Amino acid sequence: MRLFRMLGVAAEAEGIRLRRELRSTALQAGWIAAAAVFGVAAVATAHVAAVAALTGRYGFPTAAGMVAAGDLVVAVILLLCSRRRPDPVAEEARLLRQTMMTAVTRSPLQGALGLVATQAISAWVRRRR
Repeated sequence: MRLFRMLGVAAEAEGIRLRRELRSTALQAGWIAAAAVFGVAAVATAHVAAVAALTGRYGFPTAAGMVAAGDLVVAVILLLCSRRRPDPVAEEARLLRQTMMTAVTRSPLQGALGLVATQAISAWVRRRR
């Protein structure tokens, strides 16, 4: 019975880790999408309006360069917001799953049924990645 409890804990830990990683990936995708929207909007509006306003004072090439530099600063800031940060809960769940799987495979009482169950669950977890 201890074997199945350890396998259950390992499966729960894997579920937590997968949910946390999915959430992190979704947030990252949202930040990247926001960066893309602002990048397109900046190119479409800022270039037209700012270059037109600055052309009289600095000339067309300098005005266009100034606007492009401003767009680049905004894009870099948004991309920095999209960086993935380490999630301590997901890492703890991964370590717990790894510990449980190691304990199950090294258990002296596991027998043939435990070995088959361990291999089946390990294969199932690998397929889900």
